[in-house]
Amino acid sequence: MTLLDAPPAKPPRKIGRYVLMALGVTVLGVIAFIVLRNFPEERAVSRFLTTLEQGNYQEAYRLWQPSESYSFADFLHDWGAQGDFGKIRNFKILGSRSQGSDTVIVTVTINGEEPPSDLLVDRKTKGLAYSPF
Repeated sequence: MTLLDAPPAKPPRKIGRYVLMALGVTVLGVIAFIVLRNFPEERAVSRFLTTLEQGNYQEAYRLWQPSESYSFADFLHDWGAQGDFGKIRNFKILGSRSQGSDTVIVTVTINGEEPPSDLLVDRKTKGLAYSPF
């Protein structure tokens, strides 16, 4: 038997490549889930603060989804130009974490003030509230 008469080489098995690709896709999926899980709630806070930046207090009050006992005057006292933060000029969302299955705590810096503030966001309604945590 000469080199030219040798049987053809068997093609490499592709099963290992498929297992590696499936593992990679799974890892990327888990990372995306962890990073993006609270994205809708972070977006709700961003929309609220952007609305305040623009000075549209009626719309911001609607986005807050207040209870019956929290009047628009109370809202303006807290979030208006003379409120706790003054006129909202800028903000930065620092992160978020789940608090149970229904609530997300979004940490945000408003007008560069320290320490950052925590806002609660209801997962179902996207209503906002102050965080007691």
